[in-house]
Amino acid sequence: MEQKNTSRRWIRGGIAAFVGLFLLAAALPSTGGVIEGPPHHGMWRCGPFLFYPGSFFSVLGVVTVSTAFTLFGIVRGNAFETVGWILLSVLFLLLLMA
Repeated sequence: MEQKNTSRRWIRGGIAAFVGLFLLAAALPSTGGVIEGPPHHGMWRCGPFLFYPGSFFSVLGVVTVSTAFTLFGIVRGNAFETVGWILLSVLFLLLLMA
């Protein structure tokens, strides 16, 4: 029975990591891009990539924390998993509305 629970944890953990990576890949392009010319007010340049640092680090932090809550809850088997899935689903709904 323990092997079946471990297998389910790996599957849930893989799904949570994929969802977090998907949200990160879908939300980060809205924070900047490869833009020629001078930077707009408040933008940072990193090679050819211009980005808004506030939105970039906010997206990175929120998605990372939500995914970490989910994965931590899956590993520990506690309520953090539920909180993490709720946060990830709220982020997904916000992404759909944008």
